[in-house]
Parts: sequence; structure tokens; C-alpha cells
Amino acid sequence: MDDENMDQHISKILIVDDLQHNRIALTKVLQSLKNIELIQASSGSEALSKLINDKFAVVLLDVNMPDMDGYEVVELISSTEAHKHTPIVMFTAHDPSSADILKAYEAGAIDYLTKPIESTILLSKVKQFVKINQLQSKTHYLKSEREVILEAAGQGVIKVDKKGEIQFSNSKACQILDTDPKNILGAAFNHWFQWQPSEIKKQTLFHHLKDKVSKLGLYQHQVAQLIKHQDENLLVELTCTSALKHVDSSMIILFQDITARLEMESRLVHLASYDTLTQLVNRTYFHDSLTRAIKRSKRLNSSVVLLLLDLDRFKLINDNLGHDIGDALLQKISIRLKSMLRETDIAARLGGDEFAILLEDCKSSIDAEEIAKKIGTLIAVPCIIQDKEISIETSIGISCCNNGEPDKETLLKWADIALYAAKSEGRNCYQLFVPSMSEQAQKQAYIQNQLRQILEHNQLEVHYQGQYSVEEDRFIGFEALVRWPQRDNQPRISPAQFIPIAEQSRLIYDLGQAVLIQACTVLQEWQESTHTRHLTLAVNLSAKQLNAHDFLDRLENILCRFTFPFTKLTFEITETAFLEHSECVTRTVNTLKAMGFSLALDDFGTGYSSLNYLQNLPFDIIKIDQCFIQRLGTCNKTWALVKAIITIADAFNMSIVAEGVESKKQLESVIALGCDKIQGYYYSTPIPKEQIDSLISSTTPASPLKLTVNRSTN
Repeated sequence: MDDENMDQHISKILIVDDLQHNRIALTKVLQSLKNIELIQASSGSEALSKLINDKFAVVLLDVNMPDMDGYEVVELISSTEAHKHTPIVMFTAHDPSSADILKAYEAGAIDYLTKPIESTILLSKVKQFVKINQLQSKTHYLKSEREVILEAAGQGVIKVDKKGEIQFSNSKACQILDTDPKNILGAAFNHWFQWQPSEIKKQTLFHHLKDKVSKLGLYQHQVAQLIKHQDENLLVELTCTSALKHVDSSMIILFQDITARLEMESRLVHLASYDTLTQLVNRTYFHDSLTRAIKRSKRLNSSVVLLLLDLDRFKLINDNLGHDIGDALLQKISIRLKSMLRETDIAARLGGDEFAILLEDCKSSIDAEEIAKKIGTLIAVPCIIQDKEISIETSIGISCCNNGEPDKETLLKWADIALYAAKSEGRNCYQLFVPSMSEQAQKQAYIQNQLRQILEHNQLEVHYQGQYSVEEDRFIGFEALVRWPQRDNQPRISPAQFIPIAEQSRLIYDLGQAVLIQACTVLQEWQESTHTRHLTLAVNLSAKQLNAHDFLDRLENILCRFTFPFTKLTFEITETAFLEHSECVTRTVNTLKAMGFSLALDDFGTGYSSLNYLQNLPFDIIKIDQCFIQRLGTCNKTWALVKAIITIADAFNMSIVAEGVESKKQLESVIALGCDKIQGYYYSTPIPKEQIDSLISSTTPASPLKLTVNRSTN
């Protein structure tokens, strides 16, 4: 009930008179009052029956009534516990004597009026009784409301006097303190509450709270510990207040059990700061720690070393063995990292297979490199997971901060650059950042930005290098090779520079798509002429392209624009693509073969498991890497190796293409070994598509063409 509703409380008035016209007259006088209800009774017994179920603001009672006069009624009303405080005003039509008036007061009446009654006087008296009743009702409501609030608050509530003795407690207080009210009331506050062990001070907890409340009026003490409780570690939160900021004022203290809340807060802090899989700190916590460490380094003229770790080919383990084994491996590596670090060092998992280590007060960069070496050695120790021996290696980038320099962002960038350098060195190693790396990184960033612009403006160039058949005495196909365009008189950038940079970003997808579209356009044009219809065209696919979830969708979106036979398009794939993404790439390669494309294994002999790929994958062509071709005639071992490759190709019914043939001696060597398809500068450098017609129409040197291929040559 709010204040407005309390003001509308209906006060009941009982009019008792045996004569109806008297009751009507009184009713007419009183009916102008607001928020009242007038109830009539014609006798004393009827009046008493009305009092059984109702309470009245005032009873207007006639003295002279048959059966039971007014004095008897007053005595009966005043003798009951429920109505002994009900105001009763008596009326009489006779001149009362002093004895009559005294008798009325002794019976329990509070006023005595003589008829005829002046209406103004009656209204004034009754109005006061109604007002008193309204105030009593409001007081009663507020008292009830306070009691309900105290019991429903969900907190213990106690009142403590200036001496520290408990004067009041609600039921929740008894529940939290696990005791009866009789044990609380009159007991000292310090008998039940005390400082936490970590906060013990000279001043008692009560006097501390009292001083704070007298100064502030409201004071919250975060945590206190209960005494004489079955749970010795039960913690409560105290909120203290006083009606007056005075040293002698009593205090109202609210308290609640916060054990569960503190446990939840602790769990939330842990979840916000730690990686759930490895229990190492997470990226956010690590960055905050790095910021603080650099500030300490500046203040104390000390050093900070940052190590960034990236597990080599971790995705291969996830793809081939499953994420459960991958997760278990990450957990074991995390345990190893923690085992070799000092308590002051911090190891973090930044995400995926990326880790970071923060070392403070490292004496020198040599020490940092020694730690990185130990980490690499420790991680390389095989793990036994689900009865499988799992081996993994790591690349590490190191950057150092001295006396607060450089700042956090630069330190992270340096470590990332050093990590990239470690991966570029062949992985499973560490690199300490040096300024020259930054120059290289800036150059790479420039190339990446330029390449992005080239792709956005569709300026990428594709050149074509011919593949010559010695047996057919003609060019039988070309390989599409991407080239940097000539821009604003700037020097061209080599594919050996910009392709690896594209591989490190998502640009490789757009680059590969641009090359494929141009290649398909050329193939479509070749189908329109008998002079070029026999030509095939090879396009290189990177591991990232093949591993992309939408690669086949992109391919189909391109091919739907063209009508050439798919057998004319050859996709060249290197062995390293299978080494890093074997399962996904294998599925994609099998799909490409099922669609009708030719497949070539590029750079054969430079990988790790070539024979396994040949046995299990549907390749049509083997391309012998130019590093072997260029040593033919000068190295007997190379001769034997190339001969073995050609023999293997025969066994698998595959074609052979010799790459990098540049001289007549190299040509004669591969022909003598039985290779029929030649690619290299001897016949053709990479040329723009506008020069293809001229190349395939020109007269080629006679001497090579007269040589015969003998695939069975010893």
C-alpha cells in the first residue's frame, strides 16, 4: 500500500440508538466527512455483535436504551482486549448530573454530550477521531511493512547500540549465524563478527565500523568473518548505517553470506584471465601483463623478453588425427612450458597453436636465445597420446625491451617479424629480432599492398611457357605463370618474392582466381582454331587454395562461363601441399580428377613422400624439378635418379615433363633418358599470350627435333 492508498483508508463509525430518527439525524450530520462508513445499531446487543467483526474509529452511543443501557455497553466494550482503546462518545437527552458523567468516564467513555447536539461540535469531534484512526492505520501499515521488508530482505539485519550490544535481529540474521534469537539479543557484536585473518588491526571491528558510520553515515565493509560458526571460513559482507551521524547513535547493520558469490567471482576472474583448455593465461591477461612489465622495465631500468611460439604443421595433426588428440597435445605442451619457467615468468596461449612467453629481468639476448633453444628442444620430445607417439616442433620469434623501450605494440610487432623469419628459415628454429628484419617486413608490407591494388584493378599479368613434345615435333601445351605488371616505370617484382607474400595472406585466393580466369579465357580462344585446339594449359594450385572450404565452389563459378573440354586444363600441385594439408587436399584432388581435369605433380623429387602420393593419388603427369635437370651430364647420381623417376612414371603409366631445360646438352640428356616432353628456355621463355601464335608457327631448331626418344634407354 502506497501513501495515496493509505490516505484512502475507510474509517468506520458506529451509531447506536434505539430511536431510528436519532440515527438518521446523526447520519445526515456525519455523511459529509470523507473516507468514512456509517454503521447503525438499534440496541446494545446489536452494537456488540457489530464489534465482533469490525473495528471502529469511534462509537456514538445513546445512554438511554431498553434492555441494555449505554453504561453497560461501554463497560462490555472497554473490557475486551480488542476494543478497549476504541473511542466511545455517549449521548443523553436528559440533563446529566456530575455522577452520570463520572459514571460514563469510569465505564470507559471518552466524552459525554447532551441532546440536542450541535452539529458543528459533533462534526469537529468525530473528525478528530477519524483523523486519529487514519494515522493509527498508517502507523500500523508502516510497522507491518517494515517487518515484512526486514524478513524478506534476504539479509541479516541487526541493531547495535553505542556499546556494541545487539538489540534487535531478524530471522535471517539468526539463520546466517546459525543460532536462536535469545543467544543474539544482548550479546556483543564482536562476539559474533571479527576481522578476516588477513585484515586484523589494533582497533576492534565494531569500533572501526562505528567510527566510519559516525563520519560517513553509511559504510560498507566488504568482508568480515563469523565467530563460533560451524563453517570457520564463512564470510559475510557488512553494510552499516545510522540515523544520525553521532558517536552515540545506534547502528543498523545488514549482512549476508557471500561465500558463494566470492567463489563465483573467483571463477569468473579465472575464466576471464585463463585459457580453458590449457589453463595458461589468455591473450587479454597476457597483454595486460606485458603492459605492466614494460612500465616496470622503464621504472627499474630492467629488461623484458617476449617469445612468440607457433607450432609447426599443427593443423596436419588436427586434420589427420582429430581435434581430441590436437587438444591433448596442446595441454601437454602447456605443461612443459610451465615446468621450465620461473614463478615470475608468464606463459600464455594466444589462440589456436600460438603461445607467448614473458620473461622479466633476463640478463641478455643470449640468455633469451638459450631459453628459446631449450623450449624448442623440450617441445620436440615426442608425446604419447591415446597410445600414439606424436611429434611436433615449434618456431619461435624473440624480441627484447630495455628500460621501457620499445612500447608494447612495437615489441609485439618485432616478435611477430622474428617468428615469420624463423618460419621462413624452414621452421623448428628461433630467430632474435634485428633491425634488418624490420626493413624486410616493411618491404613485404609494401609488396602486399601493391599486389592488393593490382588485383583490385585487374592488372595482374599472365605469361605462358611452352611445353614441347619431341615425339610430335611441336608445342603441345603451355604453363600459365603469373607476372608482376609494369607500373609507373617501377621495376617488376619477381614471382619468387610476391607469391610467398600472397601465400602468407588471403591474397593467394584472389591471385589464383585471377590467373585461372585468364587461363580459361585463353583455352576458350584456342578451341576456336584448329591451329591451337590441341594445346593444353597448366595452372598451378597452392596448398592454401586447395585447402579453402570454398575452392570448388569458386572453381565451378569460373568454369560455368566457358565451354572448353576439361581435359585441356591441367592443375599442377606440389608435394608440399600434401605435407601440410594432406586429408583436405586429397579430397579436393580426387574431386578435380572426377571432374575430368588432368593432374600434374610439380617439383617431383623435392618433397618427402613422393612414392606414396603416386600410389594413392590420381596424377597423370610428373614434372621433374629443374634442379635435377640442370645437373644432368655433370653428376652420375643425378642421372641415375632421373632415370629412376622416369622408370617409376612408366610403371604408373604417367607422362613425364622435364622442367628447366636450357641447353642442348640438357636436352640431349633427358631425351636419352626417355623423356618426351620438354619445358624450359631452350624452346620457350614465358611469353604474353599475344606471342603464342607466333611461337607455335615458327621454325624450331632442327637438331633437337631429329633426336629420337627411347624410353627404354639404359
